[in-house]
Amino acid sequence: MSVVLQSSDPPAEAAAKVLIRLGLIAVFVALPCLGVFWRGAIYVLLPVGAVLILIGGMLDAPQRGGRRLFAALVSPAGGAALFLTFWACLSLLWTPFPEAASQRFLQSAGATALAVLVAIYLPQKTRPLDLYLLPGGVAAVSAATLILAIFGSAWFLRSFEFDETLFERSMITTIVLVWPALGALSFREHWISAAILAILAAAVALAGFAQIALLATGAAAFTFAVAMSGPSRTARVLGWFFGCLILFAPAFPLLYRLVLRLGGFEAGDASAPMLIWSDLIASQWLRLITGHGFDFVHQGLSLGYLPERAPRSLLFVVWSDLGLAGAIALSLLVVYGFKNAGAVPAKAAPALLAGLVAILTIAILGIAASQIWWMTLLNCDVIAFALLLKGIERVHGPDADAVRAIELEAPCES
Repeated sequence: MSVVLQSSDPPAEAAAKVLIRLGLIAVFVALPCLGVFWRGAIYVLLPVGAVLILIGGMLDAPQRGGRRLFAALVSPAGGAALFLTFWACLSLLWTPFPEAASQRFLQSAGATALAVLVAIYLPQKTRPLDLYLLPGGVAAVSAATLILAIFGSAWFLRSFEFDETLFERSMITTIVLVWPALGALSFREHWISAAILAILAAAVALAGFAQIALLATGAAAFTFAVAMSGPSRTARVLGWFFGCLILFAPAFPLLYRLVLRLGGFEAGDASAPMLIWSDLIASQWLRLITGHGFDFVHQGLSLGYLPERAPRSLLFVVWSDLGLAGAIALSLLVVYGFKNAGAVPAKAAPALLAGLVAILTIAILGIAASQIWWMTLLNCDVIAFALLLKGIERVHGPDADAVRAIELEAPCES
């Protein structure tokens, strides 16, 4: 309250600043730090922080946010996101698990819609202190993760069935959120701090000895370096690469089985996911068109309907749940997302592109893309990149491509 009283701003504007600052602290500091100790932190703190930011943003400039929202919905990426959401909702009619799938759809769609609204209604005048909140939060969670991993705390390293350990969650949180944090530090030209934060994040990935985490970190770092000299060209190449990867994914398990058969190779345990996917395609090929329905993979793995070694990647989830229509929509969303990421100001484009690469690499190679905590983490990333772009606009002036990227990149990551 004292912050408001000491401010020379009008009461509504002062209240908006306080609410936004509290929301950003909840999302960028409390969420990653408490997530090291409590699995439910992300489910509580993101909605609370997002609502505070949204209320503050609507107090600051309600009409401007409405115009941005309309522009996002009528854009090509917005249209692809809306169709993907519509198709997922429609697939509830034929999913084998309608009750559980409906609940998960409402949770996912509600959280994503809230994050998009926050990204759109964030005020243009981002203050430097707000940009430093995320780097501080990521540094704290990285240090805590390293310490707990070195000392080998059982509660931190032990997992539950069909769930990740707190260490794995903290590691993934660091890898996903470090890129907007590095973008904020490089934008303010704090290169030493950025280098220290990057080393901390790399150390967390190395501490887990997880190939997927290392691949995601390496691919994102390479993207960041390449995009420094040509963000638009890098974005175009990456967009078409990941878009085609999603669109033609069912061909990979079929080709894999064909190579094993023609080469006379023996199928080991590592081949099980691809072979299971190829068997599902061969036995239920009509489902490639419509999919089995939203949340089929998640519920199928949890209830034993699918084999335990079935894939958990984004490619398998999209094609099994939503079929060809969902895959086309997601592919277009990825292509337009990269295109708009490459069009933002040059100081933010490398971090944004690296963040997208890290997210897609993790989702395609490892983590179950339908898990609520993963999608909630992506929504946090959406808000972080939106804040970064707003901060750059404050210095360089309004940029149409930057505004468009804030609105269009949000559904891509979700």
